[in-house]
Amino acid sequence: MLAARVSSLSPSIIREMFARRRETSVDLSLGEPALGPEPELIAVAEKALHAGPQGYTMNAGLTELRAAIGAHHGLAGRASADNVIVTVGSEEAVFLTMTTLLDPGDEVLIPEPGYPAYRGIAKVLGATVKTYPVTRETGLIARADAIEAALGPKTKLLILNSPSNPFGMVDDPGELARIARLADARGFWVLSDEIYADLWYGAAPPPTIAPLTDRAILVNGLSKSCAMTGFRLGYLVAPKELVPKAILAHQLLVTCAPRISQNMALEVFRRPEILRRHVPYYLEARAAIAQVRGELPAGATLTVGEGAFYAILDVSRWAQGDPLALAIDLLDKEDVVAVPGVAFGPSGDWFFRLSYAAGAEAISTGLRRIAKYLSALR
Repeated sequence: MLAARVSSLSPSIIREMFARRRETSVDLSLGEPALGPEPELIAVAEKALHAGPQGYTMNAGLTELRAAIGAHHGLAGRASADNVIVTVGSEEAVFLTMTTLLDPGDEVLIPEPGYPAYRGIAKVLGATVKTYPVTRETGLIARADAIEAALGPKTKLLILNSPSNPFGMVDDPGELARIARLADARGFWVLSDEIYADLWYGAAPPPTIAPLTDRAILVNGLSKSCAMTGFRLGYLVAPKELVPKAILAHQLLVTCAPRISQNMALEVFRRPEILRRHVPYYLEARAAIAQVRGELPAGATLTVGEGAFYAILDVSRWAQGDPLALAIDLLDKEDVVAVPGVAFGPSGDWFFRLSYAAGAEAISTGLRRIAKYLSALR
């Protein structure tokens, strides 16, 4: 007797693996920082609590915060408070964008493998999901040729994610320029999910498609960069013609984002150096990975991208097309929680995603146990 829109949804394999963990487990599953928010952000929250009730804000969020977000990104024609909606986490921003743009039957083009919520939200809205490959053949990034090949007459929205989940890879600026020209020529919208944009480890920040086309909606939030997952603070930056209708949908979904979280976010955008404050913690974890990777058996290639906090372990030699069964066996025998790549789509049947958000000790211990496990299987 349930609605078809929810009957067709499947549980998250990521959450399934997380739910199997034990108190003793080395948990490399969730993309959730083990850190907490910076002390100055906690001080802002405490001050707000003592100041009085934390009631509703305007539906779109505090005007001062929206202006600060618009100025921070500085997108031509999209840099004012009128271009910004503050959301309950970045996932609501994705949901809101898709709700505003997609009618039943419209096509949305998503990465495969890719963050599973994209597919789930499209299903709830009755949109048609098409995929473009983000595979070893494409270098684990979005390619304009692959996207163009997947476009159809009903394609209304393309989703990009860089740095990406699950791979932590950063898209190529030349490819983004070609995708932007394609969007302008073919008239589809682009949702650029940049939730990991401030967690980068190369010489320069990741490139973004947002300045390259007026048809881009930028989605971001503070869950990953500022370890504010539980505070549920995200946002979208969009052309002005989309924002008023998106605000109406946002009002129906959540009314507004929590005021206390918005106050914390305002402090972040007043002092944007906070966005990079946790990078040394992840650099330490990446150094630990480099020290341990030589202990892995032949064939267990480890790929660590230039952004986010994920390592990709090739387990195709052992998984035989079923990395979920392998991940469950790993947990049973070595007490390590890993996410099988099929959580992100069927073409993820060759890898484990290992989150190093838990820190250097957890990732090094987990990798050593995985090395022992795979070596025993061999």
